[in-house]
Amino acid sequence: MKKRIISVMLATVFALSVIGCGTKDTKEQDAYRQYGITCMESGKYEDAVKAFQNALGESIGHIGEKELDICFYKAKAQALDGKTKDALATYNAIIKYNKDARAYYLRGDLYMDMGEEKKGKADFESAVQHGKKNYEIYIGIYESLSRHEKKDEGQKYLSAAMEIKGDKPEDELYKGRISYLLGENKDAISYLEKAKEHKQMLASYYLGLAYDANGDSDKAKKCIAEYIKSGVATSYDLYELGMQEMQDGNYKNALTYFNSGLELEKVPNKQNLMKSAIAAYEYSGDFDSAKKMMKEYLKAYPDDEEAKHENTFLETR
Repeated sequence: MKKRIISVMLATVFALSVIGCGTKDTKEQDAYRQYGITCMESGKYEDAVKAFQNALGESIGHIGEKELDICFYKAKAQALDGKTKDALATYNAIIKYNKDARAYYLRGDLYMDMGEEKKGKADFESAVQHGKKNYEIYIGIYESLSRHEKKDEGQKYLSAAMEIKGDKPEDELYKGRISYLLGENKDAISYLEKAKEHKQMLASYYLGLAYDANGDSDKAKKCIAEYIKSGVATSYDLYELGMQEMQDGNYKNALTYFNSGLELEKVPNKQNLMKSAIAAYEYSGDFDSAKKMMKEYLKAYPDDEEAKHENTFLETR
């Protein structure tokens, strides 16, 4: 009985601090959630926050996986909108209700962005404590520390992740990915080829990166082509591949990746993909295509002053 009372109290506190008021309505909740995601993809972060808040308002007294998922979206939208304190408050509420490893990691990453290194690292330790077998947590912490010029510290987390016991195809995929991040490309290829044999199609993406780093560009291109055709490609992965081609001066190859990303059903980084595609068209000398996409871009993101200046330059070509 006592546990039941505590559970109800926690749900109420969580609802008041994060959700708001409302009655349970799944259809309305799903509609608000999807609208919030659409707003995020369009860079309308303030509208996204409002939409997620409305979605949460449909679930007063009922806190489940869907509500927690919406809270994560809300915190991300708040952070992207520059409302750091609000994002922290949302993560705090999630952690208070459910000591979620991902919430600790994301809050820690936010603290690192704020320059509060001590708090960030403390959250990373908590994230690992509550997600000891979650490879994504270790990788996320590594990426955050690397981004903040602490790559050596980040690699310690990758090494710890390699100690996770498991020989399932998913384990081979993650260990191959981590080996690649550690610069151990031969080990990465070995793990990833095994994962690919077990139908882990994401392995083709990382195999492409590992083969390329190992100097085998032909195998790298073949693996990336397999990945794009597999149906599991994400717009973030395709953006990264395109940017690598841009750095190498292969602008047509870059456009293949950028446009493939834009054709996906879910494109949360649509703005970055479009801007990069416009640049690739320019560098490749295809100014007509650059102008066409720039018009589409400015229609979707009319407040981008830098793009307006670039458009003025394009009109002279």
